[in-house]
Amino acid sequence: MNKFKQRTLALASLLQSTTLVDQLANTGTCNAQGNEVSLKSIMNNSTNIEEVFQSSKDLSIGLHSLKNAFSKKQKNTQNIIFYALALINLEKKLMKNQDFLSQILNEINQIKKQNFFEISHSNSLARLGELYKSTLGELNPRIMVRGEQLYLSNQHTANHIRALLLSGIRAVSLWKSQGGKTWHLLLNKKQSLKLIETFI
Repeated sequence: MNKFKQRTLALASLLQSTTLVDQLANTGTCNAQGNEVSLKSIMNNSTNIEEVFQSSKDLSIGLHSLKNAFSKKQKNTQNIIFYALALINLEKKLMKNQDFLSQILNEINQIKKQNFFEISHSNSLARLGELYKSTLGELNPRIMVRGEQLYLSNQHTANHIRALLLSGIRAVSLWKSQGGKTWHLLLNKKQSLKLIETFI
């Protein structure tokens, strides 16, 4: 798989995470399959997209969101794009903070070793949510998730959202490892759309 394909799928994984965040914030639930795939990616430290995701079907939610974003269907994707750009910015700040980076890597290694619960179990979400809150949540500007207060004020949903934001950071790291740059998002839209169509 060439770099352009890898970058496009990594970008789709970022938009999948932010789409799921948006679903949770507005409905209290999110797509189960996409959720499982995105959360599991946190535990995989490979820089090869094919080793992190089994197939492009795993990223169908993200690919559809990416297609909408590149097609300028802004109405449905405004929050999703906002979160994605905020995560790209946040990842850059994380890379400059060795203490937080070490804390995240150590905690993820601990979770992988213990393996008590499924990644989508409430205990796992609480642990990942706390990890996000104590590291990335301390960096400014913080990501302000928009949605229904009923869901945002629910502790389990808040943990789940933070865990998915962590998977979004993982996606940014994957995208950058394939040479992803912010200016790429402004160029090659037609080429990206053609490629997305082959995946969907």
